[in-house]
Amino acid sequence: MTVYGGGSPPRRPRRRKRRWVRIALWSAGALLIVVVAAAAALFYMFYGDYHKITSPPPSFVPAEKNIDPLLPEANAPAIALVIGSDHRYTDGSAPARSDTLMLVRIDPRTHLISLLSLPRDLWVDIPGFGEDKINAAFSDGGPKTVLQTVKQLTGLKVNYLVGVNFHSFTSLVNDMGGVYVPVDQAYIHTQAENEALPEGERWSVIDVPPGYQLLTGKDALAFSRFRHTDSDFYRNARQQTFLHAFEQKAAQRFHGISLSDLSAIKDIIHTIASNVDIAGANGGIGLHSMLKYATLAYSSKHIITSRLAATTGMIGAASVVEATPQAIHQAVFAFTHPQDVPSPTNQLPTAPAKHKPKKHAWKPAVDPATVSLSVLNGTLKTGEAAGTAGQLSKFGYATSSGNAPTQSYAQTWVYYGAGHAKAAADVAHIIGGNVPTAPMPSAIASAEDVVAVIGSDFSGKLAVAAPKKSTSHAVPPDITPDSQAYLSEFQARRHKVTFPLLYPTVTQNDSEVPSSYPVRAYHIPNAGHHWSSLYAYFDMPGTPGASWGIEETRFTDAPILANPSATRKIGSRTYRFYFNGNHIHMIAFLQSDTAYWVQNTLLDDLSNADMIAIAKSLRPVP
Repeated sequence: MTVYGGGSPPRRPRRRKRRWVRIALWSAGALLIVVVAAAAALFYMFYGDYHKITSPPPSFVPAEKNIDPLLPEANAPAIALVIGSDHRYTDGSAPARSDTLMLVRIDPRTHLISLLSLPRDLWVDIPGFGEDKINAAFSDGGPKTVLQTVKQLTGLKVNYLVGVNFHSFTSLVNDMGGVYVPVDQAYIHTQAENEALPEGERWSVIDVPPGYQLLTGKDALAFSRFRHTDSDFYRNARQQTFLHAFEQKAAQRFHGISLSDLSAIKDIIHTIASNVDIAGANGGIGLHSMLKYATLAYSSKHIITSRLAATTGMIGAASVVEATPQAIHQAVFAFTHPQDVPSPTNQLPTAPAKHKPKKHAWKPAVDPATVSLSVLNGTLKTGEAAGTAGQLSKFGYATSSGNAPTQSYAQTWVYYGAGHAKAAADVAHIIGGNVPTAPMPSAIASAEDVVAVIGSDFSGKLAVAAPKKSTSHAVPPDITPDSQAYLSEFQARRHKVTFPLLYPTVTQNDSEVPSSYPVRAYHIPNAGHHWSSLYAYFDMPGTPGASWGIEETRFTDAPILANPSATRKIGSRTYRFYFNGNHIHMIAFLQSDTAYWVQNTLLDDLSNADMIAIAKSLRPVP
């Protein structure tokens, strides 16, 4: 034992922390300070904009009593009525007219967003003012009257009222760096054409060629608001198309954001704050709710549009849109139940089965279509004859059913009339269980060729399965195979593009190539150099405004290609299907480092079978 002389024992030498540990601790501390400072700066920058968005303007205050609070349960869906106009509401006065009325539903449980546009010329009853076009509700009574009108029309509870000034549209799109939009046809109207028209009949100037392309603010606004050569239905569809494209661009733009993006984000939020107003049942929208809905909109993979089946007509001298109560009910149901809209998945093509050695399949000796067959119940089991007759009819027999003279048959029998012994043997074989056959007894007076009397020994299931109906791979009746109809238009562009060109080898009976822009070779940014893209569109003259198209581009990671609804591999191609409710809106595939897709009209006028036939018909241009 060591003894120390006087005083306390000497201190143990202090161990110094390793240099890398001190550096790590200081770095972590510095990082924490930076994060806190950045969070404080972000709050300071964005709080003013958040306050602008969530503080309802004076003109929204009268409408607040008509806004419905959200359901108390967690993750309840929310419905917002979006009013788009050329004015902002902060001045307290109602806009003179509205450009857009759209209902938006976000469901946190299904992560689905559904849209329902109301045509501006829809003839409705405006509470307190009588019947008129729905856009007259603005000038009649402002946002409150619009909200009352929409709620009365649809029967929906509306949780938020959103006012959007379209003058902000161009700034917002430009802040996003533009939006990639699938433009369905050529939209061209020059100032010179305007000057040739009377002042009251002039259109907005627009020059947007067809094809998938990056639209900046001015062109995006002109595309969304265009309505002069078709109808409100197509105009609403253009707006929904743009919103979907905007959502795709936002998801791409803010994926993996960094500190360098804060300035751009601030500009976007400031533009929204300066031109968007939101009112809820309690005066505004809370920060938590706003962040929740923004996150859901960002993460949602599917936006479903509900369409109102309506017709155009005249009331007095006014051109109006009319919808029956049943049509409104159906549109509202699809809007509130997007998850229940039948999917076209069962209409998608399947790859042909691999050839296997065919087993010898049993076939009736006598064609069932030439045999009349009666099935009688010889037991006390209810429905035995009708059920068995139904199964046998799947073989092609013309069947009837009834009761046997007695219900004490222990065994099943098959009886036949003169010359129908082979047909009876076929039926006995199908029923199974060594069913005996015999000539028709006098106790069963039947004019049918064959009579099967079901006994108590029958299990209720036939021994032989009915043949499956063959699936026809024929093209739809309005599709005509034709490898020459469009060949020359595509051949004229073959040497302009930098990728293998495909063309449709079928025609659709209601479609034709337009005289201008039949096939357009052009350049998309981020898709390579020179002529990196091509778009061909086809008009449907019998349906004004309807145009479908074929896009071919080196832009293989285009936002529009994200999140297909289903995929199918057929041959060397893997097709991507994009649904809009029960319609196929787009079919795409990648081949030779190129993206190819067929896009339906704005209102999905092509049938699902048409879309599939056109996509599968695409072949290399010779």
